[in-house]
Amino acid sequence: MKLTIRLGGWLLGLLLLGACHKDDGKTADNVTSNGIVQKAYNNFSLYFYYTSLTSSGYADTLNGPGPFTVIAPSNAAFQAAGFSSGVDIVHASDSIRTMMPYLVLRQRLAIDSTPMAFNQVLTASDGKKMYLTHWGNARDTAVVVNGSRISTLSQPASNGLINVSDGVLYPSVFSDVQAAVSGDQNLTLFNAALVTSGIDAELRQGGPYTLFAPANSAFSAIGVSSTKAIFQMDPVTLKALVRAHVVSGRKFIYDYILQADVTTNTYAETMADGSMVTMKLIPDNTTPGRFKGVTLSAAGGTTVNVMRSNVLADNGVVHTIDKLLTTNN
Repeated sequence: MKLTIRLGGWLLGLLLLGACHKDDGKTADNVTSNGIVQKAYNNFSLYFYYTSLTSSGYADTLNGPGPFTVIAPSNAAFQAAGFSSGVDIVHASDSIRTMMPYLVLRQRLAIDSTPMAFNQVLTASDGKKMYLTHWGNARDTAVVVNGSRISTLSQPASNGLINVSDGVLYPSVFSDVQAAVSGDQNLTLFNAALVTSGIDAELRQGGPYTLFAPANSAFSAIGVSSTKAIFQMDPVTLKALVRAHVVSGRKFIYDYILQADVTTNTYAETMADGSMVTMKLIPDNTTPGRFKGVTLSAAGGTTVNVMRSNVLADNGVVHTIDKLLTTNN
């Protein structure tokens, strides 16, 4: 009798084990045919993203059971970031390997169902932070991550959700906004102004901050063309100049687009020195009713252009501008 029971239990165990293996096989087959990687392969507009997955080896991770939520840059996003072909992506394998895990959340998150709020913190699979805005106004509702609009939201795959972004998202490599400025060769004069004024120490802690950092050419235009010239300036004057380019809080350019008055297409920003700067929206001629950026109105009404935007740091974001926002220099 005992032998019969043991044999029966052994046979039942084999049957259950076989059923589990069959289920595992079905799950794996489903991921292979309907998972995130296969969905990207079948979508021509994600050719660059698929190439990034395969060339970096990260496709193996996303062929797992998940669940995952991915932010997949479109082909146009990669091209705008300087990748003109799949070969360019292969040649940039080191930066691509760093990028891929940052574009993944290890959960199934319908980001278009998140609360209506600015810069909600999400943690990517590499442990780095990303910032999600879900906001609407009288003419538009948008989901934006790190300042890049998500054009296609929550497309289902068997092991997660795919979101397509209009920009390429990179994780922060700077501990603070001061480090982001000092790491940019086009901002050496503004960095010297930060150091000489003593504001650099302030920007290395606390925050978040948004910096509208004038390029070297902006200083050259007022006759200040070397770090030596910056060091010779009055620190009090420099401190006022620097504060006229600092905003409290983390603000990506698309934040201003979403917050702007829908009648005037403008937004008034208060700088750290108390001055007001008017942001004017730039229409996106490819999509009627949408906007692609902002210009700033400096002292005296001079138009200031954004040369580079949304450089992420752990305690804020840096935008490079082509002119100074103040004449107090």
